[in-house]
Amino acid sequence: MFNRTYDSEFAEAAQYEEEYENSQMFSPRFRRYAEELSDELIATYDLPHKNVVEIGGGKGDFLRILCDRGKNFGVSFGPSYKPERVDDIPTNVRFIVDYYTEKYASEPADLIVCRHVLEHFSSPRDLITTVRKVVNNRKDLSIYFEVPNGNFILHERAWWEFIYQHCSYFTKKSLVTLFAECGFKVRGVRERFGGQFLTIEACAASSDGSAKNGDCGELVETAALCEAIGPAFNACVANWLDYFGKQRADGRRVIVWGAGAKAVTFLNIVDPGRSVVSHVVDVNPRKVGRFIARSGQEIVEPNALRELRPHVTIVMNPIYRGEISRLWVGLGSTSNCWPPNIPEQAAATSTIFLERPTWASQVVDRAVAMTSTLSWISGPSPYRMRCLPKQNSISLRCGFRSRWRFVRHARYCN
Repeated sequence: MFNRTYDSEFAEAAQYEEEYENSQMFSPRFRRYAEELSDELIATYDLPHKNVVEIGGGKGDFLRILCDRGKNFGVSFGPSYKPERVDDIPTNVRFIVDYYTEKYASEPADLIVCRHVLEHFSSPRDLITTVRKVVNNRKDLSIYFEVPNGNFILHERAWWEFIYQHCSYFTKKSLVTLFAECGFKVRGVRERFGGQFLTIEACAASSDGSAKNGDCGELVETAALCEAIGPAFNACVANWLDYFGKQRADGRRVIVWGAGAKAVTFLNIVDPGRSVVSHVVDVNPRKVGRFIARSGQEIVEPNALRELRPHVTIVMNPIYRGEISRLWVGLGSTSNCWPPNIPEQAAATSTIFLERPTWASQVVDRAVAMTSTLSWISGPSPYRMRCLPKQNSISLRCGFRSRWRFVRHARYCN
């Protein structure tokens, strides 16, 4: 999949520069993923005391983990790297502020890693071809690439994953085909991080690497899913605009959790005038004090919630809801911000509405989970919820003995 209207000149004007900040390592959930992935690569490719090259590694967060846990030597390539004054760069990690090209073929490498870079190429074959030339005929040099999972985006209707800088999206078939046609032997392709990431591991192929056409069933399915994007996206946006209109009319405070690309897309579409969402929370301290591009919401740290006390918090990525729930408790909330036994994948694919009633002077918050990429959690409340499965619905009981039931989506089933 690719953006047919992608303008390379416009993208060049908005390219990533030294001030670009996108580290996710401040999230315990994401850091655990990175550490587990690092350990897996070290074990799979016998990496202790080896050389690792990372393409487009930013500040080298993942490379540092890989070199620290495996006692490896690493070099990171990328034009956006800028050392911080307090950055203690390990002696076994180097940075080259440049694009990775054939002129660096002499750089020692036992593993080449490239995570979340390929989707930024309007001609992704160019990068894979460059890497193949560098690998040459070395069968002992392994390749690991990681990209957003196009299958996940289409099937789960994760519309906020579509951002302008991501001009190429890959399904399993298209990713395998690309590497095979560029002369690689694919060792494995799999989904990771709750299905949101698609990874491929490869090495130099002995033959010309021509890909087999095989069954075109996936191509037909992918085409159908792409055709459905327009109507489904328009309906999704209409629902959000309607919901935000009601929140504005009721004078309710709404914030977003997660100041990444998804939040930028979401807020510039559904609240470009900052009339409903006042702030965006992020655990990355480097983002705090900055603002969401164009829509202008201020980015604050989690502790700011003590003062903000939002009625509704929109979580841009439901995979972090457990982590956010624990932070809520640490900030003094006495309620669970998500029913505890709803499976992670189900929460990512379901539309759930939970209405809390109003009792006399006690106004109780409304928690909503809408669309495939957004979870909702309620603000601080004196009531603790527990989730009770019951056939094709879920019931929630609270301390004041009130009860709600809401129907699950077709996909929300055991």
